[in-house]
Parts: sequence; C-alpha cells; structure tokens
Amino acid sequence: MAKSRRHQNTSSKKACTSCSDKISNLSDDLILKILYFLSSKQVVQTSVLSKRWVLLWTLVPTLNLQDSYRSIFDQQDRMKFVHFVDRVLFLKKSASVEKFSLNCQPIYGQSCISKWICTAVEQGLREVDISVTEISKEYLVKLPSGLFLMKTLKILKLHGGIMVDVLVSVCLPSLKILHLLRVKYANAESISCFISGCPSLEKLHIDVRISPDNMMNFNISVPTLITLYLSLEYAFEEEPHAENFEINAPALKNLIYIIYTSSVSMHKQYFVENFPCIREANICVPEFCRTEILKAVSGVGCLRLTWNQDFFDLVLEYNFCPLFANLTRLELRGVMNWRLLLLFLENSPKLETLVADYKISSRDGRPRWREPKPVVKCFLSSLSRVCFEDFRGSEEQVKMVEYFLINARVLRKMEIYSRSELSSKSKHCFIKKLSKVPRSSETCQLSFK
Repeated sequence: MAKSRRHQNTSSKKACTSCSDKISNLSDDLILKILYFLSSKQVVQTSVLSKRWVLLWTLVPTLNLQDSYRSIFDQQDRMKFVHFVDRVLFLKKSASVEKFSLNCQPIYGQSCISKWICTAVEQGLREVDISVTEISKEYLVKLPSGLFLMKTLKILKLHGGIMVDVLVSVCLPSLKILHLLRVKYANAESISCFISGCPSLEKLHIDVRISPDNMMNFNISVPTLITLYLSLEYAFEEEPHAENFEINAPALKNLIYIIYTSSVSMHKQYFVENFPCIREANICVPEFCRTEILKAVSGVGCLRLTWNQDFFDLVLEYNFCPLFANLTRLELRGVMNWRLLLLFLENSPKLETLVADYKISSRDGRPRWREPKPVVKCFLSSLSRVCFEDFRGSEEQVKMVEYFLINARVLRKMEIYSRSELSSKSKHCFIKKLSKVPRSSETCQLSFK
C-alpha cells in the first residue's frame, strides 16, 4: 500500500515537472498573452513560480482589479484590497498598460476610487471598464474629469453605482465603443453632452432606469454610429415630466431598441431620423409607443419586433406599416391576429423567412379570417421558410397555415410548434388535416413539433 502511494506521488511530481517544463519553454510573448485574461491578483501570484516570473507579470498590458463582496462587511478584507491595488499601481507606473478594469464596492470612498482611476489614466489607456456595486445614492461614485479627456481611449464601459457628471467638455476623439449600463446621471443633458464629445463612436450601449430623480433628454446625434443598443425602463408612480427623444445616426446598421413601459409616448418631442444603412433591428415596444420607429427602420434586412396589445391597436387603427423593401427575415412576437400579420406581409415583397409567435388578440373577440386578394407578392417569388410558434389550433391559425401551404410557391419548409397543453390526439388530427392540404410548392416540407 505504502509502495503504491509512493509510486503515485512520484508520478504526480513527474507530471507537474513535465507541465512546468512545458510552460517554461513558452516565449515571454505567449505567456503574456495567457496572463492577459487573468485578474491582476492571479497574475501577481505567478511571481513566486521562479526568478523568471518575478518581474514578468509587470509586463502584462492589463490591470484587472476585482474585490470581493465580503469587503462590504470585512474591514480587514478592504484594507488588503486597498494595499494590493496601491502596490500594483505603483509597480506598474513605469510599464505600458492598455486596459484598466476595476470592479469594486463603493465602500472605499470617492477619494480612494478616484485616485486609482487617475493613476491608471496616466498610462495612456486604450480600454477602461469600471463597475461599482450600487448600494444607495450616498455611495454613488463620480468619475475624475481626466477620464473624459483621454485621446488614446477606444473602449469605455461604465456600470452600476456611478454618477456621470460631465463638468468639463468631453474630448474622447478615438472612442469607438461606449457602454453606459445602469449608471446615474447628474442632469437631463448628461448623456447628450457625453456623446457629443465622442466624434468617432461606432458602438453605443445605453441601459438606463428613468425615474423622477434620474431624468434625461436623449439626443443621440452621431454620424459614425454603426450599432445602437438602447434599453429604457421608465419607473414612475405618477405621470412623468416628459423629456425629449431624438436619434440621428445615418450610418446605423444594427439597432436593438427595448422599452419597458408606456411613458415614451409622453415625450414632448419624439424624433427618430431614418436609418438608410440599417441591416438588422430588434425592437421591443410597449403600449402606446410611437410608431415612427417602424418608418425609421423600413430599410432593414432583418427585423425582430415584439409588441403588446396597444401598439398592435395603433398600427391597425392607422393602417401604419411602411414598405419594407429590403426585408428578407421577419420575426413577430406578441399579441396579433391575421390582419396585422397580413399588413406586414403585404409590405414585405422580398420576404424569405417568417417567424411568428402567435398570440391571438383578446380585444377583437373571435378574430375573423380574411383571405387576401390577390395573393401576397412575397408568396409568389421569395417566401421559402415559415415558422409558427405557440400554435393553439384555433380556426384562424389553421386557415392561415392552409393559406400558406396553398399559395406560397417557393416554400421549402413549414414548421409548426404547438403548445404543450395540446394533446397528442389533437396534434395527430392537425398533422393529418394539414398533410392533406394541396401545396403550391412541391418541395415544401411540413413539420409539426
């Protein structure tokens, strides 16, 4: 037994030695690339491996500083982190640093966190990622003005308990990517002032909770912007004071636009410029949202649209659906009926793929099927794949599927996903019934799942 254990220990030592030798044979450049993805604490710990590693960690072009949640309650843990950060920043002062990442609790205080950021800013950074845990208003961290004047900065990500208070004119001429996620703003113009100082911006991600103490005007005018992710949550107990909402991004190609409540309808001014270069849009809108957004993305190639009942009513009431001349893929999710689906199909002459999560409107009572005359244009030349989700077996849904099978001339695949409550017997009946429907396309495959 003892002999067996000695054999195992010997084998383990040989394996470790072999592994160590493999790492030792790597070049410094390759080791630095590996260390790039580790936290600064892990990187510093490698200095004990051998003499070669003592100073090697200082050459890693990143500072990735992360404290633990325990630091809120444990003073000793906080002191260790403060000492570690101060020491690392001192030793890296003469080294080249491209990326600075700080993820910490606000308990260290404004002066301490600002000092860390200012020291890092002196390195001529290309990327900054700062995340502060949000606790309360009293612990919001204001960023030093030097961060907004960096000529070399290309990526800036801010998250959590940070107060964006632009006291100086922002000058970030090289900034390409900007994330402002759940941060707070000193006044209604903070976002507009911030973005106006980023003339080369290409990707913008804003996620904000708008409330009486966090109001703002959205004036996003960036000629170079390619991707915009805008997530707005409105939180008001009473009718809010309306702010302005303007987007002007002529080079925009990708748009994700999510609103969580109806307050956007109360904006004093709502202006969305058309996006002539738009390729893909994912829009999630609530009740009473302004329909101008549809016109703005009418040149899109791929559109994902999620709405609720009131937006559906607005579109139908005013028959407002622009011509989607370039649309090849359409995903519709939410409350709708055949009238709404038909409206989009009639205005999408090049549509190739349709995905519909079909929930029947509850306000129309029993929806009435109406067969379009003449046949929708995309049925004759382009529609090749249709996917219906949440199939419940209603009369309207069955007739709609039959219409697609009978009239879509180039349809290759019809996929139907039924609700789990639908019995196996009911599914079998639907499969049998739909399989007998004559198909305009000889190559069409019908699948029922």
